[in-house]
Amino acid sequence: MTAPTPSGSAPTKTLRSRAIETLARQRTPADIGVAVLVPASAAIFGLVLEDAFPVGTNPQTFSGARWAIMIILLGLLVGTVAYRRWVYYGTGTLYSLSFLDETMIDYHELAQADAARRHMAVQLLGRRVDIAGRERDGVVDVVQPRQDLSRALESAMNQDRDDTGYAVAPNLLWPAALAIGASLTRTDTMRFLDYDKQVTTEFRLRDKAAERVAARTDPDHIVAQPTGDRRGVLLSFTPAAAKFDIDRRCAEFGISELALLGARPDAQGHRLSGPELGRLGDDLAGHLADIKRTTGDRELVVVAFLPKTVALLTGWYLSRQQVRFFAGTHLMHYVQPEDRFVALRAHPSQPTTFPTPTSKV
Repeated sequence: MTAPTPSGSAPTKTLRSRAIETLARQRTPADIGVAVLVPASAAIFGLVLEDAFPVGTNPQTFSGARWAIMIILLGLLVGTVAYRRWVYYGTGTLYSLSFLDETMIDYHELAQADAARRHMAVQLLGRRVDIAGRERDGVVDVVQPRQDLSRALESAMNQDRDDTGYAVAPNLLWPAALAIGASLTRTDTMRFLDYDKQVTTEFRLRDKAAERVAARTDPDHIVAQPTGDRRGVLLSFTPAAAKFDIDRRCAEFGISELALLGARPDAQGHRLSGPELGRLGDDLAGHLADIKRTTGDRELVVVAFLPKTVALLTGWYLSRQQVRFFAGTHLMHYVQPEDRFVALRAHPSQPTTFPTPTSKV
């Protein structure tokens, strides 16, 4: 993880980060090294065999110099192959994903540029959507551009080299991140980069914390005077969640009971580590799948304040929960300039209507 720096400046590089950046684009020297050392090792090995198994009347001989050169060349070859493998898998392709409103400012350009310097190749896959222009009665349908981005990502990964690793750096509206994550199939060598202002955290799926990160408040919040019979879920994992007015929004969305999920007490107040981010996606998928199963035929309304990688991973884990999560589920996007929420329809199974109240208080 790179260290924090003042706002607006590039992240301070650790010694490891500088080393990776220096070596990241050394594929050509590694390839040349392997190409040179393979025939050289084969040639000296042939000479050693010729000494040990002479042809015709030539006497059997032992050349210490030839043996020494062969051992040195084989050692260099093994080291160069290992280095080449590290370069390919550790600093392979960076897939920079973007799915934002066309009016949003991308605050992660410096972090993205820094990450690009530490990878051999960069694939920029993005969509800008007009949230206001697509809105119809409180619903913003982005199913088509979201599917286009999912297909573009899958196609790029399938066409990538088999001997290289890859990293995914999402900068996505959270409903789109959830849907894109649900469509991901390749995760074996995947790394994730989470951008958060001045800090970039990198981790793999296998880097998961041992203890659960997400905690669900028990019991659920019961609305005193409900305006509908929907069930709600609030995912509070960023500071912006503190501004969410529960009673006001529950009345606007026709929610009668609200499940509250946040970080466990000892994980609050600090930035989550890479293993904690990886574990959080798994935790949330389990909670959401359980809530969906117990909701029955009622509609579900989800409001989330999540790190972008967590939203992506939650979708990936949800796709393995054997539950039709998106059917009957409203994913709410906050329009900050107007202080209101719209239903962002990112998956074709989602409702096409806004979760309006069915009664008034």
